[in-house]
Amino acid sequence: MKIHVRIQNKTYQVIVDDIHSRPIQASVDGEIFEVWPEETLIPSEQQKQITLGAVTPQVKSVEIDKPVSELTKKSKQIKAPIPGVISSININDGDKVNYGQELCVLEAMKMKNSIRANRDGIISKICVSVGEQVKHSQVLMEYQD
Repeated sequence: MKIHVRIQNKTYQVIVDDIHSRPIQASVDGEIFEVWPEETLIPSEQQKQITLGAVTPQVKSVEIDKPVSELTKKSKQIKAPIPGVISSININDGDKVNYGQELCVLEAMKMKNSIRANRDGIISKICVSVGEQVKHSQVLMEYQD
């Protein structure tokens, strides 16, 4: 999906890959970002019906599956989606992690960003430490083969 976003009189071209994969790959003016939408956005059973006067539209439920991308399955590294400072690390070398599990928190512009596992696996190496300044696309952790 290709969209144009205007922020303070500047227009950005945004290309979003499959919105059902996790993380979502988005290209902003040629720079690729991995985006982890909050899972709480899925409507509950009570929220699926919205009453608008006499009309009650049905909202389809969204199923979130594990990623099917071969690129994600083979990925051995977890990289920083944005530059920032590592504020916490929630795992240790050798820990088994599950898809979507929070691995660490990256603080950027006073916002805390959860860095989550993009697949099931075992973390063989943690390449950063708490308080460390990281660059965009810097390797944070690596999976075992």
